[in-house]
Amino acid sequence: MKTRIIGSAICLSLAGAAGAAAQPTNPKGYLDVNIAGQTQSTTVSTNSTFSLFGETGSTSSSQTVGQGLMFDAGAGYHVSKEFTIGVSVSRFTRAPEGTVRVTAPDPIAFNSFSVLSASPKLRQTELATSVKLAYLLRVNDSTEVAIFAGPSFVRLSKEIATGSVVNGAPQIAIVSQTGTGIGAEGGLDVSYLFTPRLGTGVFVRYLRAQVDLPAAADLKVGGFQGGVGLRVRF
Repeated sequence: MKTRIIGSAICLSLAGAAGAAAQPTNPKGYLDVNIAGQTQSTTVSTNSTFSLFGETGSTSSSQTVGQGLMFDAGAGYHVSKEFTIGVSVSRFTRAPEGTVRVTAPDPIAFNSFSVLSASPKLRQTELATSVKLAYLLRVNDSTEVAIFAGPSFVRLSKEIATGSVVNGAPQIAIVSQTGTGIGAEGGLDVSYLFTPRLGTGVFVRYLRAQVDLPAAADLKVGGFQGGVGLRVRF
């Protein structure tokens, strides 16, 4: 009889411990890792003229950077059950073709021009770091909705094709320029936890900043972004 009572007590204790372990805990921190996409399309164009041999020449360039995949990750701390503060980092890079054209006056014949054109691939990389302030809405024990916003700092590295005339001959060069812009982001994240500490989620957001480069001012970077990834709570 005593053995049966002791056995029953042990089983009840183990069942209680298992039930307690299955209950969701209040996390102190979080980690999100995502594969995302950016849908914004941006075109950068430059035009200039110059005087040579008593005539006017010109240079022009253009490049359109379209949509593409990006990597996104963030981590933060739960200030309370409803509020978190964290930092997210995203990296977007593309290398589409651009066009550049140099029209130079001929040194001998009047109203005669030499034209040099090319279509090089020009890389653009946007590295965004954002302070993420979020308000949490718990749908149930497994599903959570985060409404977030905050300032963003975007480091832009861009290759630009430039045209020039050296000793009367048109030339094309590719230069790499960098700049940093300050903007903001806002969006929505929906997480579903398979366990109290591990799950998946989707997010959408709009991030916008403006960057000045020596060869191109007021460049708009970022745009509408969305993705899916891993959610870790600890």
